[in-house]
Amino acid sequence: MSEPNFADKTLWTGDNLGILRGMNSQCADLIYLDPPSIFQPEYPKDAEEGFKNAWDLSDLDVARGLITDEEPALAHTLRAAGLSHGRAMQSYLGIMAVRLVELHRVLKPTGSIYLHCYPATSHYLKALMDGIFGARNFRNEVI
Repeated sequence: MSEPNFADKTLWTGDNLGILRGMNSQCADLIYLDPPSIFQPEYPKDAEEGFKNAWDLSDLDVARGLITDEEPALAHTLRAAGLSHGRAMQSYLGIMAVRLVELHRVLKPTGSIYLHCYPATSHYLKALMDGIFGARNFRNEVI
């Protein structure tokens, strides 16, 4: 485990991928994330936050390449979501999968992660998390 390269009790908002990729591995005790929902309307970009609650199918192409190379089991979950719910759901899960892989890298083995998500996507996100973190590490669901 390594020391964090960020201040204690830091809170980030907006797209976390760039931030995660700059963090040391196995340095976080607790991670909470509340990602955008695929079912929420698109919000305009907030100049202060630099975040937009939207993605497009090009995000899926980027995610697919990374996931296929690094986490092939996740590629099957993404394919199943695409067959069941279409490319929008597949794209959403793709951007989430890339971030969950990074979150797993950053989280200490003794750490906890809390994912706040829309009920219609929770089962797919749990399947992604089981593939990344291991199903045996799931502790509980709060509804």
